[in-house]
Amino acid sequence: MQNGNAFRTFTDEAKQYLFGLKVAIYYAEPLPSTTDERLRVIVERFMRGTAVEQEQFQLSLDQAQRSLFGIYGHRAATIAVRQNDQAWLFSGLVGAVIANYVIPPKRNVDVSLAVYHHCAQKIGISPAELFTQAAEYAQPELAQKLHTFGHRADVHLKQYGWQEQKTPDGVRYKFSW
Repeated sequence: MQNGNAFRTFTDEAKQYLFGLKVAIYYAEPLPSTTDERLRVIVERFMRGTAVEQEQFQLSLDQAQRSLFGIYGHRAATIAVRQNDQAWLFSGLVGAVIANYVIPPKRNVDVSLAVYHHCAQKIGISPAELFTQAAEYAQPELAQKLHTFGHRADVHLKQYGWQEQKTPDGVRYKFSW
């Protein structure tokens, strides 16, 4: 099978999987879950696509499917801190890139990005490097935002409405505005 057909097949299979997921059910799953693992595989396959294939994948998603990648991103960031795993954090930030391919009016993407910035510092990696790498997968408006936000030195969870909570299972991030 040619690469283009293989990516088209991947896109179709990913959309079929996403179609069956419900945001509320996924959000409530324990960390990590098989859904997290499956979405990580989808994100990693997305990253291996060409720029044209990535754009086609993005254009094929509806807003509900994008929302799942937003939830995945924050769950992956939490897993990254719990496991001290840079790969989970990067995958989560690329999930956020997918979720924000179309940025709705009045959406403050910085609120979402604050968690990744915090988690990068927490596990000892440069937010600037993390965000620059993830920007390679973003549309131009978001790529610029990622570059700028990743280089900021004044990002703190509380100023963006987030709390880091300690739970018996490990750290958890809760939005409280």
